[in-house]
Amino acid sequence: MLKFIRGKGQQPTAERQRLQKDLFAYRKTAQHGFPHKPSALAFDPVSKLMAIGTQTGAIKVYGQPGVELYAQHTLVNNSAAELNVQQLEWVYGTGRILSLTAANQLILWEPVGSTLVPIKTLPFDGKLKKVSSLCCSSNNDVLWIGTEGGNIYQLDLHTFTIREPVVYHDVVLEQVPPTYKLNPGAIESICQLPNAPNKLLIAYNRGLCVLWDFELSSVERAYIAPGHGQSVGLSVNMAGSEFSWYHADGSYATWNIDSAEQPQNVNYVPYGPDPCKSINRLYKGKQGSNDVVVFSGGMPRSAYGDHNCVSVHVSDGQKVCLDFTSKVIDFFVTFKDDSDVAEVLIVLLEEELCAYDLTDSNISAIKAPYLHSVHASAVTCNYLASQVTQSVYDRILRAGDEQDIDYSNIDWPITGGVIPDDAADSDKEDEAPGYEILLTGHEDGSVKFWDCTGVLLKPIYNFKTDIIFGNEHEYREDAAADVSAEHPNAEQLDEGEPPFRKSGLFDPYSDDPRLAVKKIALCPKTGQLIVGGTAGQIVIADFDDTSEAKNSLKYNSMNLVSDRDGFVWKGHDQLNVRLNLLEETARPLTENGVNITGVLQVLPPASITCMALEANWGLVSGGTAHGLVLFDFKNFVPVFHRCTLNPNDLTGAGEQLSRRKSFKKSLRESFRKLRKGRSTRNNPTNQVPTTLEARPVERQIEARNTDDGLGSMVRCLLFAKTYVTNVNITSPTLWSATNSSTVSVFLLHLPPAQTAATSVPPASGNAPPQTPRRISAQLAKEIQLKHRAPVVGISIFDQTGCPVDQLNAGENGTPPHRLLIASEEQFKVFSLPQLKPINKYKLTAHEGARIRRIHFGSFNCPISPELLQSLHANSPTKSTRSHGDGDGPANISGRSAAGRRELYHEMALICLTNMGDIMVLSVPELKRQLNAAAVRREDINGISSVCFTNAGEALYMMSSSELQRIALATSKVVQPTGIVEVEPLESEDLVLEANDEEESDKEKDVNIEVVNNGETKELPVATQRSKPVESSVDRNSLHLTNGVTNNNSPSRANETITSSIGDITVDSVRDHLNTTTTTLCSTTTEETVGRLSVLSTQTNQATTTVNMNDISDINIPNLMDLKSKSNTTETSTSSVVIKSIITSISHEKTNGESEIRTTRTTAHEESEF
Repeated sequence: MLKFIRGKGQQPTAERQRLQKDLFAYRKTAQHGFPHKPSALAFDPVSKLMAIGTQTGAIKVYGQPGVELYAQHTLVNNSAAELNVQQLEWVYGTGRILSLTAANQLILWEPVGSTLVPIKTLPFDGKLKKVSSLCCSSNNDVLWIGTEGGNIYQLDLHTFTIREPVVYHDVVLEQVPPTYKLNPGAIESICQLPNAPNKLLIAYNRGLCVLWDFELSSVERAYIAPGHGQSVGLSVNMAGSEFSWYHADGSYATWNIDSAEQPQNVNYVPYGPDPCKSINRLYKGKQGSNDVVVFSGGMPRSAYGDHNCVSVHVSDGQKVCLDFTSKVIDFFVTFKDDSDVAEVLIVLLEEELCAYDLTDSNISAIKAPYLHSVHASAVTCNYLASQVTQSVYDRILRAGDEQDIDYSNIDWPITGGVIPDDAADSDKEDEAPGYEILLTGHEDGSVKFWDCTGVLLKPIYNFKTDIIFGNEHEYREDAAADVSAEHPNAEQLDEGEPPFRKSGLFDPYSDDPRLAVKKIALCPKTGQLIVGGTAGQIVIADFDDTSEAKNSLKYNSMNLVSDRDGFVWKGHDQLNVRLNLLEETARPLTENGVNITGVLQVLPPASITCMALEANWGLVSGGTAHGLVLFDFKNFVPVFHRCTLNPNDLTGAGEQLSRRKSFKKSLRESFRKLRKGRSTRNNPTNQVPTTLEARPVERQIEARNTDDGLGSMVRCLLFAKTYVTNVNITSPTLWSATNSSTVSVFLLHLPPAQTAATSVPPASGNAPPQTPRRISAQLAKEIQLKHRAPVVGISIFDQTGCPVDQLNAGENGTPPHRLLIASEEQFKVFSLPQLKPINKYKLTAHEGARIRRIHFGSFNCPISPELLQSLHANSPTKSTRSHGDGDGPANISGRSAAGRRELYHEMALICLTNMGDIMVLSVPELKRQLNAAAVRREDINGISSVCFTNAGEALYMMSSSELQRIALATSKVVQPTGIVEVEPLESEDLVLEANDEEESDKEKDVNIEVVNNGETKELPVATQRSKPVESSVDRNSLHLTNGVTNNNSPSRANETITSSIGDITVDSVRDHLNTTTTTLCSTTTEETVGRLSVLSTQTNQATTTVNMNDISDINIPNLMDLKSKSNTTETSTSSVVIKSIITSISHEKTNGESEIRTTRTTAHEESEF
């Protein structure tokens, strides 16, 4: 009892709390992959920026590689239409962009750091004012808005108000020829003439197009399509002399702007004469001396109406119809230097982004630097190889370069934005320790390698396993089909058939579900690759391109239930390896620099549930629902297998209620809980049980379903060289754990040559013996955890907290070693080799969550020598961590840095729960250092896809096609550093006019006044927005706050600034923080900006007095530089944009009570003292 009370009473010291803030911080950093459900596309040819909007309200802006900006629409009236982005329109050359939502709202966005901030909103009311088209003027002062009612409104972009004159459709009808007597319908397209900025081409829905002159407010010329075909849009050439007009019947024609006469081919239907679908977008340009027309749609309705196509037709007769596997959302064509020479075609599809070289007559594909479709085939598993060495990375790159040989070498046309020089330098420094490679396993049996070291997720190699399996005639047919698809100039089957070319990488269909990849292992130091599949197949490959002796493919199988006579497998059959690959005369299976050495088939052919690889020993271990196998892949011989099935349960179905003694007992426990609940309700003084009373009820979780009840399933495997037999000698071991909490330890006996493989080879240099000794294994120890929850992870770490499997070859780490067993309900630490319990942390009993995944991460930060000494005095284990001499992966050392700062390293345990929370725990104490709600608890796929790096980062699938990156360490933050320079609005002082909406914001909890004392010249907004924002946070509110953003936050608008400008003083901010009680609940994963509300943009001339004595109890790093000046009084002039963010963070106390702390932050971009 005294031990329990004393343990609860111990709190971290002030030094430790300060160190926690310097080591651990949760933030969402970068987003990789392809946006989910895209709905709009826009390109700025002046700034060279591309924007994509989605149905879920996200806007993503891309420039040159490294420039990425994110934005998120927010709900105001709880209508999904407020999030659906229907159109995007750039304010050309300024960096600002307009979005039109399905709720008929126009929002103006402006870049701030790596985010886009909404600065102005304009709602349209009324059915006739439903916006149908947008066009921004070349002077960036007016936005023309076409509506369903047929009118055109002018939006002043400086004041964001509608101004006169309005182009009404009845005024237009009065000036068109009398032969046109229809209601023209909605405005389908508006184009400003490049050579006459005061003239607009306006296309109405019902076959009418007019040239409107704003100076004369009249129609200069009218163009009438024959038959009044339904218009879709316009495209004007660079000279402003002609325009292409395309229609809903699949026809298009090029009209002369100076003549109202119809062109000769006015009814030209490219894929006629049969009825065709609508042409949705069309561009016309030049390819050399020939005209080139690029359009989407227009397919023959009956025969090919379901095809998603973009066609490229050249006037010399060459035609290509790019046939995609997903819906075409939109596309655009980039032109060379303000001419009509078409360069690059970029197509936004529902599931991917494709680019093509229009300067090449073959219209070859371009490999984009970003926006790659992670889910080209459905992702079935993720694996993150951390700290991959340079040699292995180079070998993977060489293999990938052979696959990219058919791509065009034209320069990527989207080059906007600026990457700061200091950011580029820091990226080079971060690449020194190693590369982070994400491997995604797919439903079609492929494994894709992605370089995720930096902001860009770059595909570097695609490894296919389906070429090994199947019958020979099937393989030949598939190969012939692939060859025919790759040659677009093959003869057409019919003259009327469009010249289809299979395009894009998205292929959601798999020929055989047994090919799906379930587990992957990659050795980061040797490049050995192991892939486990759904039908029990384990494919063994390597990237060793130097070995000369290459043999044909080898095959072996291991039967787990060979000694169980009554076992009957009722699942799918195993995959058949192609016989021609197994012949002795067959060539080695080498594909693009990767050697597939062999296939191991585990029988029964159940799915591989876990794998472990030890390349230095030449061993791989795999687990299924029936047991585990150990295989020597260097000599290609089995070592041993172990069946984990219950001898009394030969069906393989497992025990349904494996963790309950009986149904009678579970019923009895239910009635006890019911009676206890009634007694608590009747006795009001007993409503809140104390921790001591609640302690005997360790687990209150629902009964597990059938899937969890399979107790024989092997959940995790681990190779480790550790102390098992005695405390002096380390032995190679294999650890396995099952769903029923059975942990087995196998002692491995390696031949001397393979034991010495971790060191230098023998000096004699003799050839290896012809008959090498076999590797053997024996069961050494077995642990049965009482609570019988499934084990999700095993790790063995040394005294410094570094896992022994992360150490370099030949290193044993600092003794003693400890064993961590993580079940779904608790962590437990044992000593080695005695296996005595040292410590445990019951997560489910205390917090109701289950553990899903564990990983060890390295955290470091610079600290002062004084703090280091105080840590030494308080904790001897931390002293060891600070002064270790090893340079291994543990990185636990304290080396001197500039300015008498020491770099402090610490290893910690990262844990993911089934609620989507990520915790960081110290080892071996298992004290919680950080708790952050990372993934929405409803997002089951996101939680199951989380994978961690060794540097305290995480990646997870935020949708079927997107990856979200998370940083848990302050030392390693990968986020977009590129910025977009913003041109100032010409009359931004007009924003000072008070709007009625802002005055009615008194109900909100945001009320900050800034006094304007004089009119001064305003600083450019680009200068204000592009500077990084310094941040400081009140320590009193921070030390209980999980996931506080610090000064390298990705969203610079989301930061806390304490300063004295105008009437905002440090004391008023402090008082405001103490009295605020308003909370805001954020639930969406795309909420990267939070709720931002722009209150005012003002020019101030204020006298600021700073007295350091008044703020001594608040930590303000950006004011510490004024310490030497003591009391200062200065007059400053600055332009300030003030924004507010309200966040609510809920904390769990140790006794289970919930405490809500509300932090209120205000942010602006520049302040001068």
